[in-house]
Amino acid sequence: MASRLDSPFDLERCGPAVDLALEKVNEKFLAHHNVELQKVQGSYPSCSGALAPGLAADMHFKDDVIAFIGPACAFALEPVARLAAYWNTPIITGMGDQPPSEGELAAPASVVSRMHRLRNLRKGTRTLFNDKGKYPTLTRMSYCQCRLPRVFTSVFERFGWTHVALLLDKSDLFSLTVGKSLEWGLRKEGVLKAVRELDGNERESCEALLRDVSMYARVVILSVRGSLVREFLLAAHSLGMTRGEWAFLDVEIFQGGYWGETGWAAGDERDAAARAAYEALLRVSLKLPTGDRFDDFADTVRTKAKHHYNYTFSDGEEVNFFIGAFYDGVYLLGMALNETLTEGGDIRDGRNITRRMWGRDFHGITGHVRIDAVGDRDADYAILDLDPVTGKFEVVAFYHGLNMSYKPVAGKAIHWPGGRRGPPPDKPRCGFLGNDPMCQGGNT
Repeated sequence: MASRLDSPFDLERCGPAVDLALEKVNEKFLAHHNVELQKVQGSYPSCSGALAPGLAADMHFKDDVIAFIGPACAFALEPVARLAAYWNTPIITGMGDQPPSEGELAAPASVVSRMHRLRNLRKGTRTLFNDKGKYPTLTRMSYCQCRLPRVFTSVFERFGWTHVALLLDKSDLFSLTVGKSLEWGLRKEGVLKAVRELDGNERESCEALLRDVSMYARVVILSVRGSLVREFLLAAHSLGMTRGEWAFLDVEIFQGGYWGETGWAAGDERDAAARAAYEALLRVSLKLPTGDRFDDFADTVRTKAKHHYNYTFSDGEEVNFFIGAFYDGVYLLGMALNETLTEGGDIRDGRNITRRMWGRDFHGITGHVRIDAVGDRDADYAILDLDPVTGKFEVVAFYHGLNMSYKPVAGKAIHWPGGRRGPPPDKPRCGFLGNDPMCQGGNT
């Protein structure tokens, strides 16, 4: 894993979870086989596709490891997952679908090229690891961007929206990969009516782009970096698009500053307008683990991080979903090893071990865990809405990955802007161009 990267999934945060899971696996699954797993640890200083495979090779040849836990960042994971496939070794990550933050990009040119070629792919909802035939021993324990189109579709179906536009920042890797997954999936569903790509590093006119897509839709997905979400919503506010006749959506997979600030407050003279504008936004995020079991786990992770990794979680910093996903990944490996040993199998047969991990359910530290037939988790997502009183985003609904359904939170209602009691209509009364015959001749 990357170390001291100050990411939500670096060694100092996730290492304690791996240690806790190893203790549990050895005690619960392997002790009666007279087998004990021991950790071999290696780290690197950046999200690098150059250093990580070298470390993996050292572990394979010098330490004869039977499984890899990590890397987390996609650019480091990709070459290691290819090597693991060649070596027939299971590789498990609590992350794996995420480009690095701005300023942390240290990837081979071939990987960057494949990320940017996503815009030209036509077959399937593509992400970097979409072709699991190339990564037959890779299991991802957090989520797959390939599910996001279905999450958004569940929202659209709930509110009767069939005309949707997508604004996509092609200069930001997270926005690019998410946006391209959404573009293909929503076109397949028949709801995406307009896509506009922009370069977030250039001073493109947010107003002009919003006027453009207004000819096709009143529901707009903003697959752009957090600072641009604010700029687009402020532009929409100035154009009168945040009064309840429009809806905006964005993606914040993980709450925190690592991928940029995503809130309305910037400490400037536009904060009041931004707060009002954000009332028109619905946000899609991973469902966070809750409950006493996870709280106890989080407390233990904090203690181990301080004592064994010289890291202190800051005030207000949560033990996040990905940390729990690493724990669940090691736990799942333990279950597969136990079954293999019980049946007299070879625990060095990585493909066999991996097959036992795929297509199964269990109750993990992060809640219900279902790994699909190709090794990706069917994650649950939260739909968040800005409370106009508190100015904070609150969960108003969940998307359940197991049955692919949208479910409102009891006692919570979406605060539609402009005092409206319901969502904006799918089509304006007079049409997107205002030229519907029923509105002509003064009959408005």
